[in-house]
Amino acid sequence: MEHPERFDPRGAGGMLIDSEHRARYQFAAQVVAGKEVLDAGCGVGYGIEILSRAGAAEMTGVDLDPEAVSEAKARFSRFATALIEGDLRELPLPDHSFDVVVSFETIEHMQEPEKALAELRRVLRPDGILVISSPNPDAYLGGNEHHVHEFRPEELLEAVGARFKNVTGFGQVAWLGSSISASGDDDAPPEVLRTASDIDNPPYSIVVGSDRELPDVHGVLAVGDDFDVRWWSEQLDQSRAETMQAIERQKNLERELFDISEVLLKANHELAQVPVLKHRLAALEERHNELADRYHAVLGSTSWRITAPLRRARH
Repeated sequence: MEHPERFDPRGAGGMLIDSEHRARYQFAAQVVAGKEVLDAGCGVGYGIEILSRAGAAEMTGVDLDPEAVSEAKARFSRFATALIEGDLRELPLPDHSFDVVVSFETIEHMQEPEKALAELRRVLRPDGILVISSPNPDAYLGGNEHHVHEFRPEELLEAVGARFKNVTGFGQVAWLGSSISASGDDDAPPEVLRTASDIDNPPYSIVVGSDRELPDVHGVLAVGDDFDVRWWSEQLDQSRAETMQAIERQKNLERELFDISEVLLKANHELAQVPVLKHRLAALEERHNELADRYHAVLGSTSWRITAPLRRARH
């Protein structure tokens, strides 16, 4: 079952978007051990499992979509204390009930994001931690019809900072890379060599906010499926072939359009002659009627009747 606006790793396992979403939860997993945690905007619930396996004492998920909540219950209820339907702008939860609140790729969908932020602050305990993210409109691929307002990194930092004493921001980017590991070893290599310059404008921003001293959290590298050069080469060849086919179809359409234009031009020329032909036909009909009247007048005349015997004798 598809859920608009909500990512489901079952349909994109190992793809870049999968590593992006899972990386955010793995990042938040650093601060959830032994804590009561709320996933605000949990979708189908895959993040519930990640945070639960990281040691969260209790996990609660809330989402506006009843079908997504129902699926989360079917797939991840064993990892959750509660999975409930609710609007982030009016959470059906008591004050100060969580140690950690995470809300990933949700705030940009809200018509009234300030209300949602106020609610997330309300349900946190005084020394609780908020971890929240948003795509950056200056770098994120645009055109998502479900997004109402995407926060720039500084905007998200300011919005969270208005409600917490301490805030810090993180950027999330996607890289191309290469790994070296022992044969059969699926673990990520222990060292990361970055050959590109720092990104000042990441496509996603993550902000951590709290009234207490912020926890010491580090960056996370999420690795999806390997980059298959041969596969990409085949995709490029296929794309080129499809492009050539599209060009040929365009040429055929252009030829058909030219032929149709010629036919239309001829038809328009013939149509332009219709008024002239109608006028000529009307004149001929008038002449025909005039001659018919004269003919019938001759047939009805006295002279025509008198000379009838002579015409018969001639025949």
